[in-house]
Amino acid sequence: MLGETLSPPEKEQLAELMRLDRFRLKMLYWDLPTPSIADLAGEYDAQLLDQGDPLGTFLTRTLFGSKGPWLGKAFRPISDTCGEGYNAFGTVEDRRALLPMDTSIDHSLVVPGDSFILDYRHRNWGPICWLRGEVRRVSESVFLGMGTFGPRRRNLHKFRRVIPFVMVHCDRPYLNLATQPPMKRAG
Repeated sequence: MLGETLSPPEKEQLAELMRLDRFRLKMLYWDLPTPSIADLAGEYDAQLLDQGDPLGTFLTRTLFGSKGPWLGKAFRPISDTCGEGYNAFGTVEDRRALLPMDTSIDHSLVVPGDSFILDYRHRNWGPICWLRGEVRRVSESVFLGMGTFGPRRRNLHKFRRVIPFVMVHCDRPYLNLATQPPMKRAG
């Protein structure tokens, strides 16, 4: 269960995030601090939050589930300025590292300032290249994320879909990406 190892105040923060609508999640995200590359290490349970409308929620959850049950994300710092990560799919006992990403601190596409960025462009192909995530800190173990799907150019921001999610640190170790089976290319 998401957040079962959290302290009581962090459990309340998580419960509050689960209750907020998409607009309020974006407003909260605005004021949160940006974690450093070193702050996010290991695996994090994750869950999609309010997606704004029933159709958006259905489509987003269907796409996120296309590779199996989504457990969360994982991160490994490489240096003070960059890292790598993946999305974990499957079950806790039998999980796979898919949809690898590069991580850095860079400008946010959602709010002014910097965020911890999840960049899928250089390690994936197809529509996933249009996905970019960013994360800010709610507390020591709870993080609010905003995925953006669509064009990255600022003048095309109206064509982006914002995808709020929450991450909670867990005790699972980071999987070695080199030992994971490669993803199959479509057609």
